[in-house]
Amino acid sequence: MYVHGIRSLFSFPGYVLLKLQLDGELAAVTLRRDGRCRLTCPHCGQRMTPSRSVWQMARDLPLGLAGTVMIHYEAIQGRCLSCHRYATVRPVGIDEHARATGRLMRYVSQLARHLPLNHIADVVPGVDETTAGRWDRKMLSASLPEPNLDNLRVLLVDEKSIRKHHSYYTLVLNGETGELLHMGPGKKKDSLLGFYDKLTTPQKQGIEAVAMDRSKAYISATQQALPDAKIVYDKFHLIANYNDVIDRVRRLEYRKADHKAKQVIVGQRFNLFRNPGNLKDHQRRDLNALLEINRNLTIAYVLKEALRDIWMQYKRHHAEHDLNWWIERARESAIKPLIIFAGILHKARDQILNYIDHPITTGPLEGFNNLIARLLHRACGYKDMNYLYLKLRQESLKRSRQIRLQE
Repeated sequence: MYVHGIRSLFSFPGYVLLKLQLDGELAAVTLRRDGRCRLTCPHCGQRMTPSRSVWQMARDLPLGLAGTVMIHYEAIQGRCLSCHRYATVRPVGIDEHARATGRLMRYVSQLARHLPLNHIADVVPGVDETTAGRWDRKMLSASLPEPNLDNLRVLLVDEKSIRKHHSYYTLVLNGETGELLHMGPGKKKDSLLGFYDKLTTPQKQGIEAVAMDRSKAYISATQQALPDAKIVYDKFHLIANYNDVIDRVRRLEYRKADHKAKQVIVGQRFNLFRNPGNLKDHQRRDLNALLEINRNLTIAYVLKEALRDIWMQYKRHHAEHDLNWWIERARESAIKPLIIFAGILHKARDQILNYIDHPITTGPLEGFNNLIARLLHRACGYKDMNYLYLKLRQESLKRSRQIRLQE
């Protein structure tokens, strides 16, 4: 069968297209070694003498309605006249272990970025979930660059539960590009030191700030490895911590309230957490009714809005003034949960105020955690953590390129 231009689709150096057979959804392609081409040793590039030949099969990209394309090719084993080694010559682009062409494996890898592995067979018949995962992992390992550890200025550090039973992994992102730099098991000091140990002394000296939550393990590792870098406590974690404080105050007030007051307090938990601008009319009415009858919750709510204002300042001494004011008001309130939280802020004042000089948060990492959750859900979990790391690297590099294009 002759089709115009079909030879260019199956153009492999040193091989000629012998025939193409189409039978519905199956296409069979036969390639024969071109006798005019010298047999070259893949080790040293010198001439080889053929000793024997065998016919082998490999899958290729779908061709039109033919979802399954099989290439039948002549593989020739020869002996090098120079290095005296034996080698088997196949068409360039065919993976002898996968029994498939590299372009098919790349296509499956591209599909795996958007489809669950068990759905790829719907697009490429005969490629099961295990094979698709193996090819995807191989293509990602070959194509993804190593993490760029040069010119790092800002790091984002957080932990994520990957598996059941709280199996945590430590994640490190480039705070400027969003590139995933590290994913290590655990959330202890050694989990982060494993990343810092990869850095050279000049690379460590270039890091100006590291954003994280108040994890003692991460703080200790950063202070040990990066003594000159500023630690910036993530403001969203602190605000979330304060929401827990408000909830403790709410529960205390509910327990000591009479029946009528309890009817006002019940169901107000999220109204107390929401930003005032996000409240609907009925939610605002319910919240106002609560604040009119309960002094302690009113103080806790007002201080919540004042706490946010600390990170709105442009100058460090202004933010320090607001922080001191907040701590004093919390201590004067005589509300135990607020007093305890004020003590936490007092100890963390330097790490909080560092935000003014380095306005960074782990917000991009929280978004990255959502991406991890989607990948885990789509794949029904990952047994191979190295494979998950490659998938996350793939997504982070895409985001990094988008950021550079926007700049």
